[in-house]
Amino acid sequence: MNKGIATGLVVVLIGVGNGIAEKPERSMGHEQVPGWATNTFQSLEFGVLMEVEGFVSKLGGESASDIVLSTVAFDVEAVMNEWLMGHVGLLWEQYSREDDNIDEAYIALGNSESVPFYLVAGLFYQPVGNFESTFISDPLTLELAEMNKVSVMIGYENPWLDLSAGAFNGEVKENVAVGAGGDSTIDDFYASISLAPTKQLQLGAYWLSDLMETYNLARVGEEIAGRPGYEKDGGAGIFANLYLGLLTLNAEYVSALNGYQLDGGHYVPAALNLEVSVQLHEKVVAGLMFGASDDLYATYDAVLAFGEKLPGQSYGAVVAYAFHEHATVAAEYLHFEELDDNARGDMVTVQLGLAF
Repeated sequence: MNKGIATGLVVVLIGVGNGIAEKPERSMGHEQVPGWATNTFQSLEFGVLMEVEGFVSKLGGESASDIVLSTVAFDVEAVMNEWLMGHVGLLWEQYSREDDNIDEAYIALGNSESVPFYLVAGLFYQPVGNFESTFISDPLTLELAEMNKVSVMIGYENPWLDLSAGAFNGEVKENVAVGAGGDSTIDDFYASISLAPTKQLQLGAYWLSDLMETYNLARVGEEIAGRPGYEKDGGAGIFANLYLGLLTLNAEYVSALNGYQLDGGHYVPAALNLEVSVQLHEKVVAGLMFGASDDLYATYDAVLAFGEKLPGQSYGAVVAYAFHEHATVAAEYLHFEELDDNARGDMVTVQLGLAF
């Protein structure tokens, strides 16, 4: 949900549950129920997520408010053995994911103590971005780089290194508008590396062959792909997470590599997110953030050019209190600069979460 520049109130209800399923048996355990294969899986885990949001926004002098059921999600993961598992995730988001509800559906092989190599095939979130954040609102780096494609990925993982690479058939083709068909070539690729030399430090980098394939840039890519002169351009990012006892530092930057020549101008989308958070109490966490972006838009129109500009700069603070083992309440304030027509604004968010 794009809340824009706002003074707002958000209430979120979150539920997450896990369970271990065993194959059903008849009395005394001697006969298995028909249809269930012996030792079908080792475990079955599931989770449920629900979010309800209420907000009041103010952007460029215009105010708005609403209460929405923003998210309903369900995940189930079946572990067959130490090297084989399947995962399915369903997601419903008001206004954005009301019809297309399959969020993830993939099979994973390997990635065990005896087999450090792995293969993932299906629909999943590619490791293009880290996006670690204490805040309620998504960082600008996620707005730019998050992607979720049907793909095949191979990798290698040990306690201090995770290296992966994958391929998929992208939707944005040069000189071909999205949905026009006629091109079924697998010509998009990505790669990532994550290092954890110590428990206190995580470093990483990632690359994508066409930045217009990310989730939120798809609407822009749909419009510009068929325009004369369009050429695909890759993107890359780096991140670092530092854990110093009660203090956590997060930094991430992602950008197009060369940019796009459109409408007589040079368009180079980029985003930065910097955060610091501290554990004030066993149940209380507080954080500060700074975010920035260049040429980051949500839409493109052949006549009006780019629109719905994300903030060029943003500042914020958040406080979260875990008042129960399964419940948390959080409050967030954000200030935004450099939106469409250089508009500015503020957003206040309150979140109530429940996990079980």
